Amino acid sequence: MLAEVGLAADSNTVTWIISHPEMEIMVAADPLDKVVGFATLSHRPVLKTGGRAGSVDELNVSKAWQRRGVGRELLRRVVERAKVLSVKRLELETYGPVSDGVRAFFAACGFEPAEVGVFRLK
Repeated sequence: MLAEVGLAADSNTVTWIISHPEMEIMVAADPLDKVVGFATLSHRPVLKTGGRAGSVDELNVSKAWQRRGVGRELLRRVVERAKVLSVKRLELETYGPVSDGVRAFFAACGFEPAEVGVFRLK
C-alpha cells in the first residue's frame, strides 16, 4: 500500500509512528483484511489553541478503492477520534496543486481552506 501511494517509509519509521503516544492510525481493509487505505492523526498540546491541536498527516486510499467512501470514512473516524481527544483545531495539508475534486472532497468532509501561511526550512 505504501509503495502504491508513493511513500517510501522504512520499517523503523512505520514502527515509530505506530508506537508514538501522540499518533493515531486508522486503517481500512477489504473483506480479506488487505489494507486499502489509512489515515494518520497526530495531536499535541498547543498554547494558541488552549488545548490540543491535531493534524491529518496522511490520508491515502488505494486507487482501486477510491471514490467508494473509504477516504470519507477514514476522515470521519479521524474527526471522531479528535473529538474524543478534545482536539480544538484539526487541520490537514495537501501537497502540490489542489484540484477541484480534492477541494470538493474535503469540503464535503467538513474541511475548508485556512488562511494561514506555511513556511518550511530549506
